[in-house]
Amino acid sequence: MHIFFKRAVSLHLIATALFSYLFITACTEDEISLDLKNAGNPYQIAVDGGVFSYGGHQFLKLTVPFEQNGKAKPASGAKVEVSDGQNTYQYRETEKEGEYESVEEFAGEVGKVYTLKIEYNGNTYFASDSMVAATEIELEQIPAGEQTKYMKIEHWRDGEVVFCDFASIELSKHKFGCVETARWIFRDIETDYYVKTPKNLVLYDHCYSHESSIPQGVFPMATWGSGAAYNESAQPIQCVKMSMSDRYYDYLVSTFNLTDWSGGMFSTISGNVKTNLSKGGTGYFYASDVKIRYLDLDELLEIIEMFGNKELSDDYEKQ
Repeated sequence: MHIFFKRAVSLHLIATALFSYLFITACTEDEISLDLKNAGNPYQIAVDGGVFSYGGHQFLKLTVPFEQNGKAKPASGAKVEVSDGQNTYQYRETEKEGEYESVEEFAGEVGKVYTLKIEYNGNTYFASDSMVAATEIELEQIPAGEQTKYMKIEHWRDGEVVFCDFASIELSKHKFGCVETARWIFRDIETDYYVKTPKNLVLYDHCYSHESSIPQGVFPMATWGSGAAYNESAQPIQCVKMSMSDRYYDYLVSTFNLTDWSGGMFSTISGNVKTNLSKGGTGYFYASDVKIRYLDLDELLEIIEMFGNKELSDDYEKQ
């Protein structure tokens, strides 16, 4: 006990001396300047976009991530090209800074590997992805949520109340236990904001079907939705399905773990988001096979019967 007491006294004296030194140092008038610009940031460029089997001017968006003001800025003035091993496609920057499209129109092919090359600010970056086939769209595959429903909507027309059929597909941003992993886009073509170019495939909101049931996704801290597609005038709904390679899916899961699925009971330990860009780059350059199907009102009602509001579906049958 006596030895322990002597050691405790010695540790107390050492701690007191160290505290006094730090206090005196803190009271000096010397200024220490820290240059925090891009501190700890290993990335000079971020990529979003890829090559699709949907033909047209293929599209990429390049940004400089993690600026001091918290906002990424466009990576303007880059030299961009994509190769499939036989053909090389040059890209040009559009009128909008940081957005690039292929000079010539082309469509990607299933089974090919596409390699991106970017020259920017004296550095060269590479990324590759393979295009896997997407299956044809089946109604039971569609990631519809429970709020998918049929209603009759009242309208005033020429001073009279009229009714029209109204079908709504409420989309789940993440749907689990599906037959395959895929990205989806749903658009009401009556609005004219539906997929017409590869650029739309990159920039429009997506929802996702997952083969497995990932705990942090099934039980997230918050519920994430992705809007809905509507039909009230007998115009079809555009349903777009995009394939993804295993590596691209792993990248998406790593981003969802830090965004959509963070903070829940089963959330994972935060880590770096995966990328297929060479050192100094982040994001993902991907290749996707694209399937498109136009859903008429009868098909929407089939989807409602499978996934939607049963009470409203029964109400429709009684009309």
